[in-house]
Amino acid sequence: MSVSISDYNSVKEPSKYKAKQFTITSGSGMSASVITYGALITSLIVPDRDGKMADVMLGLKGLDEYMANGANHGSVVGRSANRIAGASFMIKGEEYHIPANEGPNNLHSGNPAYQNVFWEGKTVSEEETNMIIIESGIAGIAESDGEAVVLSYNSPDGACGFPGNLYTRVLYAWLEDDTFLIMYIGKSDKDTIFAPTNHSYFNLGGHDSGYVGEQLLMINSDRITIKDDLNCPDGRTADVEGTVFDCREYRFMSELIESKDPQITMSSGIDQNWCLKTVPGTFSFAASLTDPKSGRTMECLTDLPGIQIYAGNHLGGSSDQKGDRPYKPYDAVCLEAQMVPNSVNLPQFASPVISAGQTVFHVCGYRFV
Repeated sequence: MSVSISDYNSVKEPSKYKAKQFTITSGSGMSASVITYGALITSLIVPDRDGKMADVMLGLKGLDEYMANGANHGSVVGRSANRIAGASFMIKGEEYHIPANEGPNNLHSGNPAYQNVFWEGKTVSEEETNMIIIESGIAGIAESDGEAVVLSYNSPDGACGFPGNLYTRVLYAWLEDDTFLIMYIGKSDKDTIFAPTNHSYFNLGGHDSGYVGEQLLMINSDRITIKDDLNCPDGRTADVEGTVFDCREYRFMSELIESKDPQITMSSGIDQNWCLKTVPGTFSFAASLTDPKSGRTMECLTDLPGIQIYAGNHLGGSSDQKGDRPYKPYDAVCLEAQMVPNSVNLPQFASPVISAGQTVFHVCGYRFV
């Protein structure tokens, strides 16, 4: 595996903004490109059953387009991904208020947040990458397949109302078992929330191949979190048995997209968190997406307790999308490994709060099989 570095600019000229792009190529010829804005993934190129390569990551034309778009294509999202009810929370008896940017709730932290700032980037050797993996203490991660990339950002105390100077690193690496690894590393000088995710939009037929209804999804979960009328988990859960949410065996995405279940129609399509049967501290199987037409299958693995499945319900309406074919709703699937949404206010779930001085690791990986 090797890493190449290039300038990443806008298709619009002139632009005052510039970023770096790192392209990581695996030993088997797969590649992923990430940029220093939003720590986001711009492309993910993998083979179909016949060895034909295609980019399975939806995205935009250039840097200004990413900066102007609110869909968080490929971005690392945080400090706190997903929703926090009432845009407020308490840590050790102190109440914190953050931006109410989705009705009375907070969605994806606000601005400045991970997805809308510039990060520092560098290449790291295979040896350094494996040392980071070992340091994480997370079991079950294969060894690195060569060089990797680390992006870093210091979120200052008070950013969007969150406490603590939170120093974050994200490791992107190909592993020897054809997994594209995303490792999040956080350390703060105050107790704070550290609950990132990656918001990539996948279409295993190719980024411009359209509706994903005929792709199949499996999830290692027997419960979902229930959303209130404002689309935010309120602490209730429900067994998936006998419902459209039962994805313990493969289910067509069309069933989730087109269901009339109130939890789905309130979001104009699937946008739901499943409680995973992952093992804390272990790189565990979370979900699998497969495209019968191309033969591509992608497994999602993580140590995190939840996964948000979102089918790009609000995609489209922009000419800034990469390629010549405009994206439409339901042209992609997001598999967002994460802490349970709103868990800072729901003590029955694992807490997203990390202690001052503690270094915390979380991982998500997309394995192509």
